[in-house]
Amino acid sequence: MPRLLHRSLAAVLGALCGPLLLTAAPAAARTGPPVVRVMPLGDSITAGVGSHDGAGYRLPLRQDCAEQSRFTLRLVGSQHDTLFPGDRHEGHSGWMVADLTARIDGWLAAARPDVVLLHIGINDLDRGPDKPHAADRLAALLDRIYTDRPGVSVLLLGLLPTTEGLEQPVRTFNRRVEDLSATEWRLGRDFDYLRPPELTPAEFADRLHPDDLGYQRIADRFYHALTDAVARRAARP
Repeated sequence: MPRLLHRSLAAVLGALCGPLLLTAAPAAARTGPPVVRVMPLGDSITAGVGSHDGAGYRLPLRQDCAEQSRFTLRLVGSQHDTLFPGDRHEGHSGWMVADLTARIDGWLAAARPDVVLLHIGINDLDRGPDKPHAADRLAALLDRIYTDRPGVSVLLLGLLPTTEGLEQPVRTFNRRVEDLSATEWRLGRDFDYLRPPELTPAEFADRLHPDDLGYQRIADRFYHALTDAVARRAARP
């Protein structure tokens, strides 16, 4: 074939195929695993107090999620106080249930989570002014979350039952919160109550907060519940 004709054909093929190649790349990118926006929400345990790196359960949770291919985890929230990129959350040390309720509307509007990992209430039981109604306040917080974000999945981890000096109040609180599951599902909400691990004294950094081993056990609970929630969401019509 004459060299000039060869070059002309090559130019024509390049002009025709170039746009196809350019448009194929975004299509291929869209076939990857879905991104799931996850908001860790709670008090100092969500913030990670007691862990050596300040990331609490979030770092082992991210590591677990990185080892699977069904979805891509993206943590969301207004807080970013560790050295790990993308380590966002809404963990606020010392806060009680009512404190979260007062701010939740703005956080949800800004972060737009698909899933909320909720752990809150220990400060209400430890030093709150109205301990017997802590579970009622939590139910009101759940109502706000589902009103603001219809279709969101909430994974609620019960309080740590071996928290020193609060064993009985925690067990009572957890029983009441677990009973919320039937109500939430009856309302058509994607809600999962997670039974908390019974940490040993060696898995606490202090009276209230887990150490790295304790946070790993919390991460395990959240990871398995999160994979189930993602599967439920994918199966929605």
